Amino acid sequence: MKKAITIIVIVLVALGVGIFLFIISPEQQVQPAGNYNAAIVQNQNIAAITEPPAFDPSVDHYLGNPNAKNVFIEYGDMQCPYCAEFNPQLIQIPSKFPDTAFVFRYFPLLQHPNTVEAGLAAEAAGAQGKYWEMHDLLLANQAKWENLADPLDAFVQYAQQIGVTDVNTFKNDIINKKYLQPMQKGEDESFALKLQGTPSYFFNGHVLPLETTLDGLLQAAQPYLKN
Repeated sequence: MKKAITIIVIVLVALGVGIFLFIISPEQQVQPAGNYNAAIVQNQNIAAITEPPAFDPSVDHYLGNPNAKNVFIEYGDMQCPYCAEFNPQLIQIPSKFPDTAFVFRYFPLLQHPNTVEAGLAAEAAGAQGKYWEMHDLLLANQAKWENLADPLDAFVQYAQQIGVTDVNTFKNDIINKKYLQPMQKGEDESFALKLQGTPSYFFNGHVLPLETTLDGLLQAAQPYLKN
């Protein structure tokens, strides 16, 4: 039986600032399944791993130098409000951290009814060279589409806004779930890593605590920094 994913909000206190995390519950119940979310398979028996698979510029979505000495990986959910809140800071990592690439991988929390469709929209835009433009716009406008019965029309408007050339192909790629594989890969990695929620951060393979500032993240990453 598939694992239910329930919203639990944990409030951690670091440097006097509240940090929030969406986590998954260990309860075994039937997984809510929307049209798009149902396409993601949750493999409960996947082999455990202790650190994320190595950064691969030919596969991963990244910002910065593909040959950087340091790699910061976020496992995030497109409908997680804290992923949206922290994204403007995270995308500055390549310019603020020494010789560091920033990598985004999916951890779709399937209690969010539009998370997979949003990921498909980012991927469909990426197929036309507009991944990060769509990724950032979706997160910035999350509150506008997260409660829609079907946000497809909104996503089409975003595609037009960022200059996706072939909007019909973009739309059909979402409907046909053409680029589901990156989300399934992220889901499998997240379960193998036993991640507890989104966002989850790794720096050079080491888990980082949640921080609300770039300075806090850099300080946490310092022991693992390659010069």
